[in-house]
Amino acid sequence: MQESYPVVGKVPTHILTWGKWIEESLNDQKEIVICITGNPGLPGFYTQFLSTIHECLNKELPVWVIGHAGHDEEQDGPYKKRLPPLEGNESLYSLAGQLQHKVDFIRKYVPSDVKIHLIGHSIGAYLALELLKIPDISDRVQHCYMLFPTIERMVNTKNGFILTRIVKPFYFLVQWFYHCFALLPTVVKVWIIYAYFVVSRTPKHFLGTGLKYTNPAVVHKVWTMALDEMEKVRELDVENIKANKHRLKFYYGTTDGWVPVKFYRELMEAVPDVDAELCTRKYEHAFVLASASQMGFMVGEWILKYRV
Repeated sequence: MQESYPVVGKVPTHILTWGKWIEESLNDQKEIVICITGNPGLPGFYTQFLSTIHECLNKELPVWVIGHAGHDEEQDGPYKKRLPPLEGNESLYSLAGQLQHKVDFIRKYVPSDVKIHLIGHSIGAYLALELLKIPDISDRVQHCYMLFPTIERMVNTKNGFILTRIVKPFYFLVQWFYHCFALLPTVVKVWIIYAYFVVSRTPKHFLGTGLKYTNPAVVHKVWTMALDEMEKVRELDVENIKANKHRLKFYYGTTDGWVPVKFYRELMEAVPDVDAELCTRKYEHAFVLASASQMGFMVGEWILKYRV
């Protein structure tokens, strides 16, 4: 695995790769796998999931994951550059800005003759669908794998209600908490996060990634994107799904506060012959925390099925 923070669309961006690094020549390699994360867009949470996919593909295809603009900040390295502040750069961190960020990445690093197996998790699935509307990007996409997809009516879900009706009015308290938390010594922050991980049964190897999520400036960018999602992700884009159904695979959860089962059923009614599956294993929306290997093997098998 390789990682760094190259500048993508004016923003230093956390990239992790298995196989070829993004700046290496792909030579005669004509297929790659790219994962677009959910929100928060921290690639560190996807390491087990994507390394499993890479193994499942016999390490034949490069596997890349791109974090969201502003959701992760480099501490040191060859690309060292500060994140542009949110104020005055709102367009970089909005939902539309995140889409352009992914367009910039693909245009810069993926040759036009290389086919992409595109994995979209949560809001990453929405961005993947939007990418299919951009001709020079769409031409490179072999297949899309939409995992626990937040592609419609987010504000009307259980979690959307909590975010907009309960958390939003008191967000100033959340900001205050994060600013106070940031003042604590690192060792204290680590122990608090460790205790939370024990209670929530989150794997301990995510401690480093969890610590990154304590940066108040980063949290505010994550929050800005989340509110924009509530505003922009409304009706299901049935026309786009119908036009691309031959290269779409949807996977819905049964215990998902962001994507209720009725969304799966309504998709099947609107597009009866779409390839959509309802999870029977009770995987959580944030599957990368507890079911990463299982999901990795499953998605790896799908990619093997739809290879060029």
